[in-house]
Amino acid sequence: MTITSRIWLSLLLLVLLLAYSTAATAQSTTRPTYNALIKVQELMEEQRLDEALAELEVLHGKTLGKPYDHAITNQYMAHISVMQGDMSRARRALSDALAMPGLPEALLADLNLFYGTVLLGEEEFELAQEALEGWLATATNPQPNQLFSVAYANFLAGDAPRAQELIERAFDGTSGAPERWYQVYYQILMERKLHDDGERVLLGLLERHTGNGLYWRMLANHHMQLERSHDALASVMVAYVNDLLTGKQDLEQIVSLFGYIDAPERGATLLEEWMQNETLPTDIDSLNQLANLWLLARERQKAKEVLLQATELGADTRTFRLLGGVYFEDEQWVDAYEVYRKAMRSEDLQDPEYISMLAGISAFNAGMNEEAKVALLRASESPEYAPQIESFLKQLN
Repeated sequence: MTITSRIWLSLLLLVLLLAYSTAATAQSTTRPTYNALIKVQELMEEQRLDEALAELEVLHGKTLGKPYDHAITNQYMAHISVMQGDMSRARRALSDALAMPGLPEALLADLNLFYGTVLLGEEEFELAQEALEGWLATATNPQPNQLFSVAYANFLAGDAPRAQELIERAFDGTSGAPERWYQVYYQILMERKLHDDGERVLLGLLERHTGNGLYWRMLANHHMQLERSHDALASVMVAYVNDLLTGKQDLEQIVSLFGYIDAPERGATLLEEWMQNETLPTDIDSLNQLANLWLLARERQKAKEVLLQATELGADTRTFRLLGGVYFEDEQWVDAYEVYRKAMRSEDLQDPEYISMLAGISAFNAGMNEEAKVALLRASESPEYAPQIESFLKQLN
């Protein structure tokens, strides 16, 4: 559940703002407030937002003690804050507005809808859900985009069944739902483990937007969630041959999928080809992935050669640990010790005591007693590894 987008939420808020009636400003505001807000509106239309906000700040102080005027002033301040991308200021203004006593129900409803949508932008999902559900309980004719907002808040707050109910109501109320709605709908269905329904939604997106690489990625990930590796690979390969998936992460996913379908040598061969023709860079990440594919293919010597090449590009802890592990498993003790010793020099090394233990055991098995003792004593500083090391140290002493 991580499709929050501040830009998208800002656009959604602006759509909602357009639906608000400014006629309410003349309904119960005092004449001075009404005149000041007319000036603010003119400044907003001319995109002179800083000047409009300055006028509102003056008006904010003058309307203290006048609940309706103060609420409307704060509503305008929130509008401008959204237009300037300042959701925190919008939230404060709306909270201040909602605290005013005796407001008309229609204004309270507008404020709650606005406030709930701002809370979405602030990622306060449960508070947004509460505010928007409160608005919906009093709404007589909610519009599809408003229903979608409430559905989205419920989804992000963890109530997928309610989110599904509301987004389907939103779909029923329009014949031209935005593409984004279907993306959210798909995630709701997958959250509820309604995989077949989710797949139909996703295939519908693909049918309408065949040239969009995003949906091919989503289809591949969909198949992977359902442990359909062959289908996932087929999806990304179709997109690849049509030049829809050409980024580094896309290509890395393609070769990794060959490992999932028990054909790692094909993935390794393809990755080597891409590095040779510079489709992918010959960097540490690519070389580590290539080594892992060769290991899956049981081509251990090829994996070692690739990892040795990777160590020449920099002191990357992942590479040293992987190469040391291969040497260790193959009982090439001297080589394993040397690699682990280099790993211990890395500044980003995690769990150095564990690497010291492996280096010490490797040196011990290679008959390098002094080196083994130094490494094992260092590793024994960790209570986690001390019991495993004790027998080796006794033999060395």
